[in-house]
Amino acid sequence: MNFINNGNQYPVFSRQQIQILESSVIEQHKFKSYDLMQRAGKAAFLFIREHYPNAKRILVITGGGNAGDGYVLARLLHSADIECYTMPVVPITKLRGDAMRAQNAYAVLDGKVIDSSEDLAEYDLIVDALFGTGLTRPAENEFAEMINAINRTLIPVLSLDIPSGLNANTGNPMGPTVYANCTLTFIGLKSGLITGESRDYTGRVGVDTLGLSDAIIGMSEKLGMSLSKAIPTRLLPARKQSGYKNMYGHVLVIGGNIGYPNAARLAGEAAARTGAGLVSVATHPDNVAAVAAGCASLMVKGINEPRNLADLMNKADVILIGPGLGQDKWAQKVFARIIETKKPLVVDADALRLLSDNPNKCDHWVLTPHPGEAAKLLTCNAEEIQLNRVSSALAIQEQYSGIAVLKGSGTLTCHDQQINFCTSGNVSLATGGSGDVLGGIISSLVAQGLSLIDAANCGTMLHGLAAELVSKNGTRGVLASDLFPAIYELVNQ
Repeated sequence: MNFINNGNQYPVFSRQQIQILESSVIEQHKFKSYDLMQRAGKAAFLFIREHYPNAKRILVITGGGNAGDGYVLARLLHSADIECYTMPVVPITKLRGDAMRAQNAYAVLDGKVIDSSEDLAEYDLIVDALFGTGLTRPAENEFAEMINAINRTLIPVLSLDIPSGLNANTGNPMGPTVYANCTLTFIGLKSGLITGESRDYTGRVGVDTLGLSDAIIGMSEKLGMSLSKAIPTRLLPARKQSGYKNMYGHVLVIGGNIGYPNAARLAGEAAARTGAGLVSVATHPDNVAAVAAGCASLMVKGINEPRNLADLMNKADVILIGPGLGQDKWAQKVFARIIETKKPLVVDADALRLLSDNPNKCDHWVLTPHPGEAAKLLTCNAEEIQLNRVSSALAIQEQYSGIAVLKGSGTLTCHDQQINFCTSGNVSLATGGSGDVLGGIISSLVAQGLSLIDAANCGTMLHGLAAELVSKNGTRGVLASDLFPAIYELVNQ
């Protein structure tokens, strides 16, 4: 078992896909469902021994969907002479099949069962074995009351498979939802553990494949893969000592309408800090002095008319358009000129809003919307985007082609209808300019020779890892420009 942010890469499944995989394991690969339950319970037992070694009094709260795993765990804890109690929300008399068998095995050892009215504050650890991934509607009645009771305690909580109440597909709470300190999920990651609002509920997420081979898991239909924190190291080779600036690409950033120089400047400096050999910024003439003063390494040129872009475009290896671009006549004319190019494009910010007014398809661009911009692209509202981020990313990529990067908690990259899930980052990125920095990072990686999808995947992970580095003392008050030293450190590891 590993935590997902420790560097490993995992397949990611929807709730329906994981159910199909489990059925296939049982029907085609001759596993018994009870054996899988035993493995899940043992995985939880070993997890507790490793991560909660001082927990002497443990309460396992069981419901319907995850009850069997919970009773297997309770039996193993009891057999190891750890004081353990089960608290059934679903009466034992209503259990069926494997769950009933697991409860009987626990009962044979005189396992302790207590009433749900008992005070939860007397335990060292609470295990949430209520629902699992099968829940598709809000928890109600006694289940809602139990979830609320769990959340009122200050006791550490371990959720099995997924925090009860969290949607396994979207990562959004459906009603009362357990706030877990850790979540141990089985067989494979579920999309609802790593996007949407999931980080508010899951705590650290661990994965245990229950001993299933990579071949069995890998051949199953999936949404895509989680991204490894090692991807920057893998994709960015060491540089030759004899290297020179033209070997590492030329990024052209286009943006910065009247009064908005800093977005283009941030994007340009991010491209330089990520390793681009040359970075030019084409901006409104009124902003040339401000952009140049902000970062002396940028080559800045004022652009009155789109025809003035020709020379810069010819020299560039990749073009980032959008930071601070605006949507006035100047912006519209510049955008119309750039959209004709055959060079790789990164389309961000205001350029996305202009694109939504004139939808188009292109195979050589990366679109980097936040939820509000994504809503413009799909003619809906931001709330609808956030209700199902996976389907939103898929829809953007299908409608506009190329690469779609849906920013937010659990950033998604989408190519050929396959999703990659970013596992780095935190709320310190919720600040003005952080999206401009991401655009600069991705553009720089393209200029240095990465494919569009590799640049999008590597860039989102770098962006998130940089945020983690600079926010070790707290996430409040981090500025977009604070990411630059961390980006420099990460691309040189």
